[in-house]
Amino acid sequence: MHEMTSNKRDARLDLIVRGGRVVDGDGVVRADVAIRGGTIAAVGPNLDAVAERTIDASDCYVLPGILDVHTHPVYLDDLRGLSVTAAHGGVTTVIHFAYARSGDGLLETIRGYREEGESGSVLDFALHGGLFNPKNQSHEIPDAIDEGVTSFKMFMTYAKLGWMTDDYQLLRTLDIIARVGGMGMVHAENGLATDYLQDRMLEEGRDPKASFVETRPAVLEAEAIHRAIAIARVAGCPLYIPHMTASLGIDVVAAARANGSTVYAETCPQYLTLTHEDLLRLGPLLKIGPPLRDEEDRMALWAGLAGGTIDTIASDHAPKEKQLDDDFFDAPYGSPQVETMLALVHDEGIRNGRIDWPRLVRVLCENPARIFGLFPRKGALRPGSDADLVVFDPEPRWTIEHANQHSQARYTAYEGRACTGKMVASIQRGAMVVENGELVARPGDGRFLPTVAGRAALSELV
Repeated sequence: MHEMTSNKRDARLDLIVRGGRVVDGDGVVRADVAIRGGTIAAVGPNLDAVAERTIDASDCYVLPGILDVHTHPVYLDDLRGLSVTAAHGGVTTVIHFAYARSGDGLLETIRGYREEGESGSVLDFALHGGLFNPKNQSHEIPDAIDEGVTSFKMFMTYAKLGWMTDDYQLLRTLDIIARVGGMGMVHAENGLATDYLQDRMLEEGRDPKASFVETRPAVLEAEAIHRAIAIARVAGCPLYIPHMTASLGIDVVAAARANGSTVYAETCPQYLTLTHEDLLRLGPLLKIGPPLRDEEDRMALWAGLAGGTIDTIASDHAPKEKQLDDDFFDAPYGSPQVETMLALVHDEGIRNGRIDWPRLVRVLCENPARIFGLFPRKGALRPGSDADLVVFDPEPRWTIEHANQHSQARYTAYEGRACTGKMVASIQRGAMVVENGELVARPGDGRFLPTVAGRAALSELV
């Protein structure tokens, strides 16, 4: 923990959060957090200071604000709406995917997202560039870097939808990214092989829901992860793998790191809390890509988080219009996840002894901030950092329901699930965002954050 060097009383403080169990990646201590001018002024026990306002956190944990670095504000939740539902889950910084569809310019897309976010977001935000047609878009990457967008995603799957990037364009684009100091990102599944398996399933007249995982098996996710890492290594480009789902992929990442590759790995709360059995129960509502896997893979993900092979948890929040009785094959991919992420990681991870509090802060706060060049401005509670923090009570028992969520989606994947632990307040740059369940922040309070992605040493993330 980073303590103040003086106990001098200072009446200029704006806010003190008193007596909470303050968490960073190294440990937990009982301490106060003092805030002045939107930044952390001091962290330490029994600070001799007064402020305009004091929050008693003696029964709570005090965490850095959560960073969700994987969100999609183009479906039922736009940049404003997504920031609202994220805020209610303890998130204070989001990184959205700004997808340039075929025919769209990358730079034009990024500028449009930034303008929308600066006028409507209640949270600070950054952007990833998303390329649906890198052959005609990747030449704009150097200009995007100049505008503070330094991470760029491509798809290795969804060939039938026209989204898939072939290996030629993948290497070409990663080469461009590497030359200008950015970071590549890929949705790693073998698109052509999974399309064949889907076609075979349809020809055989099989149930698409029951066969869904068979058409997108973990071994083809692992193959694509291995191929992407190899191509990125040739290009000399750091690589971020979102939404890891299976033990086979974890093994690939671990082996690549042992061989010197710079590759960062993410998983999502849905893969840590749900399995294919839940998909069979909820059908279209849990159609996501890559798919939910089995209990063995779910436990492997927790072990990967605890052991340091998986660096981050992010939501992949993508709420879309669908209902339980929709045709599974035609239903879109995606689900609302951001608002329940922190509570579920606490409930499933900490309460079951799978991770501890410092590891939770590493994977939800510190590591995301380091990977995208925002640390220690974000992801830390230390003097000089932005005063972004979450006050979390570990004791309340509550039930997740669509009725108590704030996404525009008409469902939650966790309807009726009992959960222990809840955020009671969040603060962004010293200002209240959510307090006692009520949103205090206003649209436009969020600021755009330039990133510097892919520079974090893997040793910093363990």
